[in-house]
Amino acid sequence: MGGGKGVIGIFSPNDFREGVREENIDLMLRHEGLLLDFLRGEGYAVVRGGKGHDKMDSIAWNTSLVREHVRNIVDGGADVLVLNQGSWTFPYDSRDAAQYFSQLKRAGDPSSSPPVLVFAYQDTQVPGMVAGMAVAGALRRIGIPYHLVYGRIDSDQAVREKVRNLLAFYDRRREAAGRAAQVQDELHYQKYVAFGGMALKMCTTTADVDAWAKLFGISYEALDQSELTKKALSYVSWSGKPGESDPEAITDGRVSAAVESLKERCVLDFSRAKFTDTNKLIYQVSYYYAAWDLVEEYGGTFAGIKCQDELSASECTMCLATSFLSNDFGPLGEVKGVVPCACENDMDSSLTQLFLSLLSGGKSSGFGDFRDVEGDVLAIVNCGQHPPSFFGREEETAEDKLARTEFIGQEVFYHAGGAAVRGRTGGGQVMTIARLARENLRYYLVGTVLDTIEVGPEEHQRYNVSWPIIRGRVPISGEELIGLWPCNHLGFVYGDYTPHLVELAARLGIGYRIYDRHGILHEGIA
Repeated sequence: MGGGKGVIGIFSPNDFREGVREENIDLMLRHEGLLLDFLRGEGYAVVRGGKGHDKMDSIAWNTSLVREHVRNIVDGGADVLVLNQGSWTFPYDSRDAAQYFSQLKRAGDPSSSPPVLVFAYQDTQVPGMVAGMAVAGALRRIGIPYHLVYGRIDSDQAVREKVRNLLAFYDRRREAAGRAAQVQDELHYQKYVAFGGMALKMCTTTADVDAWAKLFGISYEALDQSELTKKALSYVSWSGKPGESDPEAITDGRVSAAVESLKERCVLDFSRAKFTDTNKLIYQVSYYYAAWDLVEEYGGTFAGIKCQDELSASECTMCLATSFLSNDFGPLGEVKGVVPCACENDMDSSLTQLFLSLLSGGKSSGFGDFRDVEGDVLAIVNCGQHPPSFFGREEETAEDKLARTEFIGQEVFYHAGGAAVRGRTGGGQVMTIARLARENLRYYLVGTVLDTIEVGPEEHQRYNVSWPIIRGRVPISGEELIGLWPCNHLGFVYGDYTPHLVELAARLGIGYRIYDRHGILHEGIA
């Protein structure tokens, strides 16, 4: 995901009062020069808005000059606008510059939201930070996303490092823009298939399908969970109660082949009361193919299964179905398309998984719970349906990952039982975690990076014996993470796609609160 450096545009405003300008012009030019030197030293091409003007007009001080300078910046190919506050300036000029820059950039890409950095030179004798804060407030009032950095760019290493990290993230946003624009278009071809309604009376699992249609162009289909059961029973005939008796005949060859494959390739643990033999596994596999076929029949591309409480209480848990739907290979190890699927029919989680899968080019995207946070370490432990792609290391083969996949009896509160899909994600890998949510009914997206930690088999005893585990460090504190997150669920994918999430959310016109791997918050107001 690396690439070249973009082009930075510097807009430097000044006081409109002639006497003040004459007194501070040299200071303004010196402070602008310090920023120019730093950026060029970092290898960036820099377009100075005031280039070509005489000395007094090379720092903009009226509306006409604001527009001329911004036009110079855009004509020079700038991807990022830096509003440089060398001393006190009038915030309207910087606000107008940001608006005009965005307007001109959108002429070529109507959905774009080009980055804006407010840089304020910090000096107790010069009110540059005052100006920076006033400009930031002006931008926030009208919903223009920005970052504010203040300090001495010539000598403060922490300030230099923060600007360096921000610009690197902006470069990655620029590289991600094409993919994000493609996903924005692809969303109009997506359809959610809901199997059942609200699970466990969880408010955050439901969504307004009209809002989905309006904001994202997504279609919707609702089916009762009985449709899954009816379809699953058409694949296997049973001598008694399905899953608790011997099958008389398996009429769908995919089911029998998948069961044999899982028995051969995976670890089957029959030691727990909720999973004592392969009959329940056969039933769970038939539900997987039932869900796959129904999604295909209704033209779906992502889905959610309620599971709790009806299916998990009377038939079997849907762990295997949701796990393999979201996976990029099937029970035979065969390559297949990902159908992001959330358990508990969590619609916004499934949509988040869809975002992550599409942005990553079709990778598996999983569904998980915030099970525990200790310091900066997050444990993602869900009721038994992490996709097998996340067991071990990303680069391992499907055969390797199936060998790491364990089927073990569910916890006691799932009355009908069945196997959980258990495994552990290897350490030393980068993942993105994210969640689409609403605040006062307005959509926004949260996310950050997770650096995984090795998980040993003994750690299942710390959480739930039968459930899969991902553990990793986030770049912010646990308290900040809990404060950021809108609910108890999340989506995850291998790789750092935080720039892609920012770019997609900005293009969709929804809010976002994304922490990058350096712990810097990228925020857009819903």
